[in-house]
Amino acid sequence: NTNAPPSTTNDMTTPNAPANPPLNTPVDPTQPLGHSSQLTDGGKPILFTLPNGQSAMVIRWQGQVHGWINECQHASVPMDFDGDVFESGRQYLMCPYHGAIYQPGTGLCVGGPCRGARLDAVDVVEKDGAIWLQAPAG
Repeated sequence: NTNAPPSTTNDMTTPNAPANPPLNTPVDPTQPLGHSSQLTDGGKPILFTLPNGQSAMVIRWQGQVHGWINECQHASVPMDFDGDVFESGRQYLMCPYHGAIYQPGTGLCVGGPCRGARLDAVDVVEKDGAIWLQAPAG
């Protein structure tokens, strides 16, 4: 039917707000990862796939956005469980497999089997009401 409206995966109420990128499709770095309002302090992350195929996430912690590779430093398993990465107290990122806990703002493992290791950072920036991958320097 040529009169049918175009289909969309964008379920946000803000007109022209960016949709979350599909998880298994690498993001287009010229497009936002999501809308700033999607991230609340200690809330669920925006999960996405980097252009190199790695799974990644962006969270908001103490008002700042932080990007991390979505992989525990202990066993190389995804950090998210049911779309979330924070433990129930919303103070630490927690691996659901073996309980490693990480500081949200630094990625430092402060408890569990990989204490002292750090999550690998993903360079993200918040501008114009959206979250973006930061373009590499050069």
